[in-house]
Amino acid sequence: MPIITHILLYIAYATISGTVGIALTQVGGQDIGASFLGAIALFCACAVTHASISTTAASGRIGNAEKVIKRDMERLRVAHREVTADIDAMQTRIDQIEAAVATQSFGAPQIEAPTYQSGGPPQIESKLIEQIVDKLGAAMDARLQTIQNAGITPISPSAARGPMDLVREALLENRVELYLQPIVQLPQRKTAFYEGFTRLKDANGRLILPQEFIPAAEQAGLMSTIDNVLLFRCVQIVRKLMKQDRRVGIFCNISPSALADEQFFPQFLDFMRENRDLAGSVIFEIPQDAYENRTSIEARAMAKMVDLGFRFSIDRVTNTEIDLPDLERSGVRYVKIAAQTMVDQILHRGLRPRSAITREIAATDISAVYQRYGIDLIAERIETEDTVLEVLDLDVPFGQGHLFGTPRAIKESLMEETAPPREFYLKQSGRIA
Repeated sequence: MPIITHILLYIAYATISGTVGIALTQVGGQDIGASFLGAIALFCACAVTHASISTTAASGRIGNAEKVIKRDMERLRVAHREVTADIDAMQTRIDQIEAAVATQSFGAPQIEAPTYQSGGPPQIESKLIEQIVDKLGAAMDARLQTIQNAGITPISPSAARGPMDLVREALLENRVELYLQPIVQLPQRKTAFYEGFTRLKDANGRLILPQEFIPAAEQAGLMSTIDNVLLFRCVQIVRKLMKQDRRVGIFCNISPSALADEQFFPQFLDFMRENRDLAGSVIFEIPQDAYENRTSIEARAMAKMVDLGFRFSIDRVTNTEIDLPDLERSGVRYVKIAAQTMVDQILHRGLRPRSAITREIAATDISAVYQRYGIDLIAERIETEDTVLEVLDLDVPFGQGHLFGTPRAIKESLMEETAPPREFYLKQSGRIA
């Protein structure tokens, strides 16, 4: 609805409300104050109703636009498949003709092409190839023209940016920040490690939450780039801490897809080889589900990192019946389990990790069993002092949670100092540019 129409309607509402107010004063015998308030109330009711109707109409238009975009995208996918099929068919025809030409050139028996009559010299066969290429080329040009004229709804530059656009822009504009959360030694509560988290910001400085950017980044194939940025910053921070003689390690999350990424992982491995002196201070963290369902490619990638001296941590544990010998062989040296999960599964349900120990293991001995395989337990998501007491009863050596400190951004000056150069992003095999 044009804006002038909205203005005229509001003027009409005001006129009607004023008329009702006058009527209440002259005919109804109401005092001027009461009549005035009645008129305002009527105007507000009209305005609210009008706004509600306008909002509903706008929502309907947005919904229709989304449907149109989805329909057009499906048409594009279908057209792409058809073009690919044409290309494959063209390649097959060319291969057949080349085989026939080669056979005739060497005096072997002639091979009959399936869709045309041949038998002339190789020059004629070459002309046939050119005709087929021209024909299929024209067909593809027509198909592409159809795609261009498919009536796809153009996106306005001022339209809201989608999650993938926000991720790409944040990476290109270097709006990627490192947040650190302490991991403390128990019961002293002295900081022993930090966990690094990536946070992206939009052009207005608003934080893009992980639940917003992670799915979009995975869909756009940008998770490896984000992992690389996190790693780059973590390495710089660790080096600064070492200069201050502070032996504090940093846990860096790495997505399972990054380990299997043929473009990302070789660069990643070279970078870690150059920084292998930090092997005791940089720990890579992956979820339990991803670890237990890792592919052979991902397992080999982990093994290459272990060969350089680096170690792994498992988090997001949902099942405490963990195979400790397997973790030891895979270079896992830390296991993070939510404090409540420890209490529920270890204390109440009696679940125990799988190990070579055949005797019954007491809950208070669980941590010692882990350490027997060179693995330390970390109780995470600790929010209250009562939870600390429950964790201490299990003799867990490390704790993490908001009670000990929330994730905080590193200093602005340090953020700039540890920022990867722009080429660092663009190097990722053209993922962004």
